[in-house]
Amino acid sequence: MKTLKYTLLSIIILSIYSCGKYEEGPAFTLRSKSSRMCQKWRPIQSVDGSTEVITNIDSDGSYIEFIKDGSIQYYNKDQMSFLGIDAVSGTWEFSEDKTQVTYSYNVLTVNTTKLKTIKKLKINSLALEDNNGNRIYYENY
Repeated sequence: MKTLKYTLLSIIILSIYSCGKYEEGPAFTLRSKSSRMCQKWRPIQSVDGSTEVITNIDSDGSYIEFIKDGSIQYYNKDQMSFLGIDAVSGTWEFSEDKTQVTYSYNVLTVNTTKLKTIKKLKINSLALEDNNGNRIYYENY
């Protein structure tokens, strides 16, 4: 009977620790990845992948919003304000194992598709990394 208890305890502990899919967390959560992802995110910090230089991002109205139906709203003030664009719409989806997200949007007939690796996906914080190792950290809006 003791062996069974220790076996069950070991399985539970391994299950909890194996839930941590993302490098920066969370280790365990009861909320689904989709419910954590589907909200409006404001960029707060960027990290250069080659130098590890951290740059804080001022709140200027930029955001990305992942919507449950697979659509997004995206606004980057530096890239869009001079064009007079408030935001653009597009689509998003998780990779099969939910470690990456792909999103696409059009700006003045130019299609942009981005593939990002999810480094952190908590209820109030998100970190996405591009293929050059550059990371952007977000907080919920």
